[in-house]
Amino acid sequence: MSENIPNSENRFLYPVALQVSGRHCLVVGGGAVGARKATALADAGAIVTIVAPELCADAMVLVSDDKAQHVAERFTPTHLNDAFLVVVATDSPEANADITREARMRGILVNMAAPGEGSDTESGDFATMATVRRGDLLLAVTTGGAGPALSAQIRREISARFGEEWKPTVSLLSELRAAAKTAFPDDSQKRTTILRRIADKADHFAALYKNGDGEAARKEAFACLSL
Repeated sequence: MSENIPNSENRFLYPVALQVSGRHCLVVGGGAVGARKATALADAGAIVTIVAPELCADAMVLVSDDKAQHVAERFTPTHLNDAFLVVVATDSPEANADITREARMRGILVNMAAPGEGSDTESGDFATMATVRRGDLLLAVTTGGAGPALSAQIRREISARFGEEWKPTVSLLSELRAAAKTAFPDDSQKRTTILRRIADKADHFAALYKNGDGEAARKEAFACLSL
């Protein structure tokens, strides 16, 4: 893996949803940014280690809740052993460069989260996105580090559009998908037609859940299987 990512106006991000559950993810830096990144990784099921001489209050809570381990040391290359990815979030540009270089030599993904280091995709391998999660529904937006405030604003708009009622709605659609496979195991075209019809009514089902009428949502949705 090359030490530097080429900068180009024509270079676009490739969006992925990364599976980190059960994987060792390293966060170097115990400040607010590192704590926020560590929390997100822990929430995704990662095995999180924070390397920093000291921790901010939020990071200490994360450790006390057994959601992350704390190594009260300055970074050394051995901390990267078995790491799947590393979040670089120290206040030292020199240390950040050293960590990034060492991680790249080992083929470890780098997220540059340190303040003042430019966008995370200029110095790192990937950007984390502003997200809204409603159960299995994950909505994400990024400007590639160009406008974090804009990403945050769009996230707020998405959050208002897709409220908590979408968690049971998506769960219902997942249940219906399984039911359609059982009902029509040899007719993929019919399954596709029915599931598209159900998806077209997702807003309606969500509105029913929002109004506390989940039973009506389920009844109407399952009725679509017999149409």
